[in-house]
Amino acid sequence: MDSMATQIPQTASSPGTSVPPLLKPLQIQARMRPSALALRGGSQSLDYADLADSVERIAAGLRSLGVCTGDVVALGAPREPHTVVLILAILRAGGVCMPLDAGLPAARLRGMLEDAHPRLLIAPEHPRTPWSGRVPRCERGELEARGVNAQPALVSHAEAAYVLFTSGSSGRPKGVLMRSAALTALIDWHGAHPRLGLPARTLQFMPYGFDVAFHEILSTFATGGTLILASDAERRDPWALLALLARERVERVFLPGSALQGLAEAVAAGAEVPSTLRDVITGGEQLRVTPALRALFAAMPGSVLHNHYGPTETHTVIAHELDGDPAAWPELPPIGKPFSHVRARVVDARLNALERGAEGELLLGGECVAAGYLHRERLTAERFVEHDGFRWYRTGDRVRENADGTLTFLGRLDEQIKFDGYRIEPAEIEVVLSRHPAVAEAALVIATSVRGKRLVAHVVTRANATADSALHGQWRAHCRAHLPAWMVPQEFVVHATLPQTATGKIDRRALAQEQQGAPIAWPADASLQQQLRALWTQLLERADLDDHANLFDHGARSLTVVRALTELRRHGFDAVNAAQIYEYPTIAGQAALLSAAPQAATTGEAARSRGMQQREALARFARRPIREG
Repeated sequence: MDSMATQIPQTASSPGTSVPPLLKPLQIQARMRPSALALRGGSQSLDYADLADSVERIAAGLRSLGVCTGDVVALGAPREPHTVVLILAILRAGGVCMPLDAGLPAARLRGMLEDAHPRLLIAPEHPRTPWSGRVPRCERGELEARGVNAQPALVSHAEAAYVLFTSGSSGRPKGVLMRSAALTALIDWHGAHPRLGLPARTLQFMPYGFDVAFHEILSTFATGGTLILASDAERRDPWALLALLARERVERVFLPGSALQGLAEAVAAGAEVPSTLRDVITGGEQLRVTPALRALFAAMPGSVLHNHYGPTETHTVIAHELDGDPAAWPELPPIGKPFSHVRARVVDARLNALERGAEGELLLGGECVAAGYLHRERLTAERFVEHDGFRWYRTGDRVRENADGTLTFLGRLDEQIKFDGYRIEPAEIEVVLSRHPAVAEAALVIATSVRGKRLVAHVVTRANATADSALHGQWRAHCRAHLPAWMVPQEFVVHATLPQTATGKIDRRALAQEQQGAPIAWPADASLQQQLRALWTQLLERADLDDHANLFDHGARSLTVVRALTELRRHGFDAVNAAQIYEYPTIAGQAALLSAAPQAATTGEAARSRGMQQREALARFARRPIREG
């Protein structure tokens, strides 16, 4: 395969071309509605005129520093309006945006920088950051100062828009190089949609290192809406997020399934319904319509749930809408039909097209396909294939095309998994674990119980290793040093040998078989600390919890925090929030915190009736038969 598929495509500068197609809608909005609110986060706001001016000024500053069309520009900046401006300015200058999360392990960040060879890094100066001294660095203020007197960024648009790194089966993350034309086609589809094409106050929820963040940002400005940034604290706490939605009158949200479920559970537990919300877009993992989700949409008549599908290598390419009576929604909705600029084909192992109704691998082609994996020609050739005169991306997803052309997702052909909205290659975690001197073999699975999903590592130790809780802590620390937080196993299970299938492969199905647990039990006559110990013991399914142990070291995740808050509020602790759980991550710390804050459930009928309608709706849906589909 041509190596250009994985290198940064270069386009010669042309003085006659000024604005990349991705940003033309923003310029139009700035001319037509200059004083309309474009962007708000915390106490910072920008109207469309100020936004467009800031983008132009910083883009000129980037060009003055030598950024040329097609250069990768790394961006390590916090969640704030000016970071959105920087993303747009990189695109305006003809650069390829590569967002970085400073919270990732140092080794992972170093590997990303070594793979991408960015021309420039925009980030605050922090001596301890992994990128210090590796790439020429500047700060936003310097770019703005340079841009004041610099010439406008008259450049042709780059062939690529961004580089985003995803989990890699070799133990090394891979950078997906997304073509500008693919992203432009997606935004055009969004703008032409009868609902999504309308201006809307839209939540910016996703981290900048995920493709949906670009969809949130660019589609909002293309349609003349207002982008509302959620802080990290609000993203973690469904009650705080619901308060933000109400305060800012948010009309549209993009949320992964786990975050959407967290909102639904919070509403079912008594939080206020987001009354202005009219469009909820979810993706990243298979959508499951739970009783809480039905109750949420029953309380928001007229709202539509949009189920979007698309791997990072194509971005969003398929959609299905759920509206009307939520009781009639299937528990597992289809992913829908491909967009007009997308080719979708269901094939067998030899890439032969299958008849409708047959199960096979989904191929995606057309304008949506990325350029490939950055500087990874061999891997690009494996996943991006030429067939029947077209270029296709092999998704590895098993689907079925129904008679009307609707696609139903049936699972993965390989071992790749989705967890909390993140795509994970188990092999990457297994490779990291196997580097630990006490590990002989490891297998990573998702285990499911009534408590939800957990990322579990099944480990065979080396002959001289003693399998105890201290070793589990070493493994967790080892994984944290090399993997993002969402890829660190929540639980470790030690085996003498791993189960095998008849063909000699690890029997992952046996390892991940569903376990049924009892409902959360609350010992009413026990002390507060004993009650909290019982709660967390059941949520984490661990009998050995120490009152002073960090709960996040024992498998607590964002959705676990949501469930803990739901239970605490059910028993009267209405004032506690997610930020406090993160601040006080031990049972003893939470007991001291809650002891100092009296229970609020006894303050009167108002506190009890706030969520009565939602709880009654939840109970009704829990009793109704669910239509399969």
